[in-house]
Amino acid sequence: MQLCGLQKLTLLDYPGRMACTVFTGGCNFRCTFCHNASLVLEPGRDGTIAEEDFFALLEKRRGILDGVC
Repeated sequence: MQLCGLQKLTLLDYPGRMACTVFTGGCNFRCTFCHNASLVLEPGRDGTIAEEDFFALLEKRRGILDGVC
């Protein structure tokens, strides 16, 4: 899995909860309204996030975050 972006805190994507948002690359949909088209057409162009780093972040925020979007 290509982890292409990360928002460490979101209060909008999981209403009433604190979460982080991870963006994956390589979606096979071509939605005209997509605000992450660069992740669809050129996944990894701006680099990727190592899975180990992502899971380390989740471990560090255990008990703080309620979910991942």
